[in-house]
Amino acid sequence: MQITIRGHHLTITPAIEENIREKFAEMTKHLDQVNSMQVKLSKDHQIDKHSKKGSANHIAEAIIRLPGIELFAQATADDMYTSIKKLTEKLKRQLHKHRELQMEHTPLLA
Repeated sequence: MQITIRGHHLTITPAIEENIREKFAEMTKHLDQVNSMQVKLSKDHQIDKHSKKGSANHIAEAIIRLPGIELFAQATADDMYTSIKKLTEKLKRQLHKHRELQMEHTPLLA
């Protein structure tokens, strides 16, 4: 499985990259159909006028490619690690739903 990690307006540190690889490996360990994954991390530098700080400005997006389907999720938070955690939770739900749909449409072997 190929994981591509890229940053937009921020540098991907080895700690962030390791965090992503661990979470995505754990999430897909029971799913061998994953062709590739793309993760994009970005930081919005827009400042809120009232609080004088950026709120929920760390954005994590991911695309998981399976045979015949692409899953996409996006999460934002005040911290990059939190946005990555939220992202993986969203993708876990999507993968679980995809597996359930596959099980419903798979004929039983008798």
